[in-house]
Amino acid sequence: MASRTRKFHPLAALAILPLILSACEDTSKTSPPGNPDGLTFPVACTLGEDCWIARYVDHSQDDEARDYLCGNHTQSGHKGTDIALNDLGRMANGVDVLAAKGGTVLRVRDGVEDISVRRTGADAVDGQECGNGIVIAHDNGDESQYCHLKKGSITVEPEERVEAGAKIAQVGLSGETEFPHLHYMLRRGGEIIDPFDGSRMGDHCDASGPILWANDIAYDPLVLFDLQLSDTPPKGDSVWQAGKTSLSRMSPAMVVTARGMFTEAGDTWHMRIRDPKGKVFVEQKAALEDGDQFYYRFIGRKRPDGGFLPGIWTAELTAKRGTEAEKKLKLEFRVE
Repeated sequence: MASRTRKFHPLAALAILPLILSACEDTSKTSPPGNPDGLTFPVACTLGEDCWIARYVDHSQDDEARDYLCGNHTQSGHKGTDIALNDLGRMANGVDVLAAKGGTVLRVRDGVEDISVRRTGADAVDGQECGNGIVIAHDNGDESQYCHLKKGSITVEPEERVEAGAKIAQVGLSGETEFPHLHYMLRRGGEIIDPFDGSRMGDHCDASGPILWANDIAYDPLVLFDLQLSDTPPKGDSVWQAGKTSLSRMSPAMVVTARGMFTEAGDTWHMRIRDPKGKVFVEQKAALEDGDQFYYRFIGRKRPDGGFLPGIWTAELTAKRGTEAEKKLKLEFRVE
């Protein structure tokens, strides 16, 4: 089975508040120290294991989007922090959204379906780009907004008092989004504040301010989601469906998909599948021609005569960027 490459173009940024823009300056990719009295991370997950930072606040003054470290891990006009789940299966199982800070619930919206905007089109969510959402007013005058919540998962009501870390909803797929994630926004005096350095959306991307999170959050130059197993090649938003955990020896094909964010031209992705005897069943090494916010690639083969060899198979991805350390993923699965 031939390997193919697919790219998703970034969605238009959520049009929730007007922008105040200024220049962007280069800086090294280091993060400010943590703030022990700061914001609770708003998703009940472990970064780098079952959730990932998908986008940061945009600090640019033109079409070349810049995050708080002047990197490209955002998109033009993006007004919050996106925290992504691995797939729709994880979303269906339920991942809690937590109050980042104590306060009083101002507004709640529920009832928007969890459907990818790639299927519905942007017109279907006009005026509801945030999807199911919550706004909480904090005692210091700041406000937190939570978007793309799962339909029916909201556990709070307007005027209710909540404490930091309390469950308020679950991560969903509602509104203007095509992958399961929480879009978290912090506002101060009506302006977007980047919790990674305490700056306003329109400030320079120099990471000079104090981090507002309670704990340090590492800046990952290349986000890799878990490898996915399937018996057909992915198409469109099926790349976000939960992968299989096993295959039948008579499955029509064996396909493994790798997905990542913030790829760059020259990155190399080396993928291989090994059979239960350790023999390479299929392998491909590719150098990416350009970068993209979201990228996926798959390899696989159709069922051979007599079917796939029963036992434990292994899929691997090795991603490399310049002189940076390699990132590796591994997936073991059974063929029965």
